[in-house]
Formats: sequence, structure tokens, C-alpha cells
Amino acid sequence: MIKKFSLLFFFFTCLILGGFSINKEVYLYQVDPLKKVLKEQAYFRDVVDTVRVARGETASVQIVVKGLVGIENMRARVIDVSSVSSKLTGTTGWVGYVHVGRSYNPPSKDIIRSASGYFPDPILPDSAFSIEQGEVQPLWVSVPTTASTSPGLYKGQVEITGKIGKENKRWRKDFYIRVYPVTLQKSPLLITNWSAHFSPITLSYLNNNKTVEAYSPLYWELIELHADIMAAHRQNVHRIYPVWHTLYTYKEGKYTFDFTRFDQEAGIFDKVGALERIEGGHLAWRSGAWNDPFFVEVPLPDNEETRKLKASPNPKKVENGIRFALLPVDDERAKNFLTQFLPALKEHLEKKGWLNRYMQHIADEPTAKNASSYVTISNYIHQFLPGVKVIDAVLTSKELAGAIDIWVPVLDVFHKDFNFYQDLKKQGKEIWFYTCVGPRGNYANRFIELPLNQTRYLHWINYKYDATGYLHWGLNYWEKDQLYADASRDRGRLPAGDNCIIYPGYRKLYTSIRFETMRDGIDDYQLLKMVEKKDPVKAKGFVDSIILNFNEYDESIAFFRKIRKEMLEFLSI
Repeated sequence: MIKKFSLLFFFFTCLILGGFSINKEVYLYQVDPLKKVLKEQAYFRDVVDTVRVARGETASVQIVVKGLVGIENMRARVIDVSSVSSKLTGTTGWVGYVHVGRSYNPPSKDIIRSASGYFPDPILPDSAFSIEQGEVQPLWVSVPTTASTSPGLYKGQVEITGKIGKENKRWRKDFYIRVYPVTLQKSPLLITNWSAHFSPITLSYLNNNKTVEAYSPLYWELIELHADIMAAHRQNVHRIYPVWHTLYTYKEGKYTFDFTRFDQEAGIFDKVGALERIEGGHLAWRSGAWNDPFFVEVPLPDNEETRKLKASPNPKKVENGIRFALLPVDDERAKNFLTQFLPALKEHLEKKGWLNRYMQHIADEPTAKNASSYVTISNYIHQFLPGVKVIDAVLTSKELAGAIDIWVPVLDVFHKDFNFYQDLKKQGKEIWFYTCVGPRGNYANRFIELPLNQTRYLHWINYKYDATGYLHWGLNYWEKDQLYADASRDRGRLPAGDNCIIYPGYRKLYTSIRFETMRDGIDDYQLLKMVEKKDPVKAKGFVDSIILNFNEYDESIAFFRKIRKEMLEFLSI
């Protein structure tokens, strides 16, 4: 009898701890949010682990629903997050899946292979999901904290509702969050994810594919959406094209400049705290093939002669009788523009109080073969925008010496030429790094097919190698129907996830599990800086245990959580 009672007690306990209801309609598993849950995955362990955060961080919880029967119209909400003396609020969103039609090469040794070709990424808070018998569906729970959140252990509960046949059902799952007496301040890491919101095509995807007129009330409303989501995810550098947002008049070689639209965009991002630096968009573009010289973008009167010139990539090809063309930097028309525009821009930035925040791009990814044209344009910048730092992503190093103030090498170039960049730092130059379509192989990146911890590790790399900023080109370079399109763009030339890390809805933006993880990595950087202030040797030990080299990392999620816990406990002393 005692043995039978023990078995029954054990079975009942397993049911409760396993998180599913007595009638076995669903299993509810807590799964680490760094774990990507594939649709074909069948086996899970319910790891009821405490989520550990500093004040100012967002606690992320991932709950996996496995249907033992078909369930329709599933919705979820956080019904309580409370400690003995305080309460928090939380939000939920079902994790959507995107199709990856082509895998990238050369692959990482840690690449995730999906038999279905579908990978989790967007977080969709406003959708009801249905699952078939045996299907799994992850739910993302976000609980933000603030600098004033009371430290302590919080118990939370999420409620999931759904329909089985004609019957409405309800299930609940507990989770725990420990908030440490450690407080994040303004992020010291500079982060830019380039936004394509200047494109009417991009904005149309937020408006049921209907055109959004530039600078209309709806245009600015959609820009505000971008500013909000970027600020919430620690994006504190914003690219604004000064040439594109300026309104010009031109008469007998003389220009006037109206910077009102530039100011409005900068003001939107400044208001929400996403403008630690203003990243002046590129002034020059390739004149042809990849290694061809850079030409300067020049506004000129729209006439038969200027229509024959090479057009710039400005979405507004012609505005107010002005056509935007590309010209060699030694063309007198280019010189005339630069010598008027750059001093006027400097004077305006000074009046607005933004000059010390402003950086200027010249052209993207100069190579050794077009470096000379880049250097010539850089000389104009330094002459007519004195005190403004030149920043650019680079694919080469030594050929650009003296032309750049903020160097942003791609991660593998940073690795290969690390000693060169260390010398630049000693000269007072800023060093960032970037990732994009590359590097590939075993380097960390934010590709959809990579484990989430590698997205997070990008900013541990920032810390370990003293790179004070990070750049990526693809916040929102969407295709039509991005949520349903093949995520591997351009016949696989762009690895899945390279072109965007957020998704479009109708006049709304959806975050992704990668964007949430990127934010957490940025917060890790600040925590490492806080540890360093107390004990540099301790900080080095923490980062060295995770980042073994530029392209070699400890991939254990459990070990990473152990190190994070030790960091928070050390900072709590």
C-alpha cells in the first residue's frame, strides 16, 4: 500500500511540475529563451529556472505549448508578477516562424539545421494561434523592470486560453524572476542598426502596401514607431541622411539650405533617448562596380543636361526643381556644393547643440582599390566640417589610414588586423565593428540559422576586444510580405535574417527573438563594464570564459547562465 501511494504521489507531482493539466490536453514547458524551438522538435524538459535580471533589464521567459489534442484560437496574457512588496507587468507574444529556403555557406559549426526549413523569429503579440495534435508553439513573455524596481524574487503566472472542439479551455503556468540590487544606467555601448524608413517602398509595407507620402503626417507617425522600438532595444545611434532631408534652392551657383526635415527626424529620436550620436548618412556612392571610385551626391537644377548624369540613390530623384546626381569629387559642381553645404550644416548643428554628437559617413565599405577617391572626399569633410568625426564600415585597413576617425571593420577584418586597430586606438581613434552578410564560418552573427547566444555574444566581443560600438546595415530592409517571404534573400546571397531584425505589421512593428536577445547582449556589456569598475581581473575572467577568441565561443546555455548569475551576485555585494 505504501509503495502504491508513493507511486501515485510521484506521478501527481510530475504532472504538477511538468506544467500540464490533469486531463492531458497540453504540456506547458519553460524553455530557456536562448533556445530556438523548432517545429519538428518533440522532446522538451520543463526547466523551471529563475530568470535573473538587473534593475532596468527586461526579463524574458519562453513557454512552449505542446498540444496533446488540436487547440484553436490560443491567446495568452500575464495575469500576475509580484513579490512580497511589489508588482510588475508583463506582455506576451506568440513566436512566429519564417521559412529559410537556402542555407548560407560556409556554415558555422554551430549552425541549426531545420528539417522543415522553418525557424522561430518574429514575436506576434496581437495574433491568436492554433496548433494541431502533437504540434509545439513557443510563447514569449516579457517583463520589463526599471531603475526603481524593488529587488527580490517575483512569482509570475501566464494564462493561456484556447478552444478544443466547442469547449473553451484555460491553462496556467508559473514562472519566477529574481531582480538583483544592481541598476543599469544609460548604455555605454554605441549601437546602430540602419533603418530603411526613408524608402517609400519600406513604409508601404506598414500601410497595407499603399504608398506613404514622404514627410506627411503618416510618414512621421511611422518614424515615431521606429524610434520607439529602437530606443526600447538600446539602439542609441541613428542614421539620418543630411543631403536627402535638406530642401534646396539653387540660383547662379548659390545654394540655400532648409534643414527642417532633418531636425524633425533627429528630434523624434532624441525625445525617446535613441540619439546618443547622430550618424550622418553617406555623402558618396560607388560610380559603378564594387571597386570603382566613389562619386559625390550633388543636388543640381533639373534640366536636360543633369538628366544625363548618373542618378543618385536618393528616393526623391527630383524635388523642388532639384535633381540629385553623382559626380566625381574633382568636378567643379561637386566642389561648389561641398564647399557651401558642409559649412552650412556645421553652423546648423552648432545652433541645435548637436555638433558634438554628429558623425559623418562618406561611403560604405571602401576597398583598397577605391580608397584614393575615399581619401580625397575625406579631406573635404575634415576641411569644411572641422571637429566632426568621419565614420565608415570598412573592408580594408591600411589604405585608409588618416581618412577615418571612427573605424568600423567587419568582424573578421577586425580579427585579422587587430594589432593595426590597437595602434589606431592609441592614436585616439574610436574602434567599432560590424557584421552583415559576413563574416560567415564560425564567427558570431545574427543570422536566423545561428543559435541565439551568438547574437548575444556579439556584444561580449565588443567588451573583450574594447570595441565601443557596433553597426549592422539591416534593421528593416524588408521584402513584400516579409513575415511569409523566404528569409534567405537574393537567391541566398543574403543569409536569412541579414536584411531585418524587426517585422512589419499594419502601422505597427514586431520585434523578434533576435532583437530581444541583442538588447540583452547590450545590457551584458554594461554589466561587464560595472564588474570591471569593481575588479578588472574579475571582468576579464567572466568574458574570457565565454569568448575564447573572435570566432570561438563557449556555446553552453547553462554555462552562460551560470556566468551571468555570478556577475549579478558579484555586483550585488
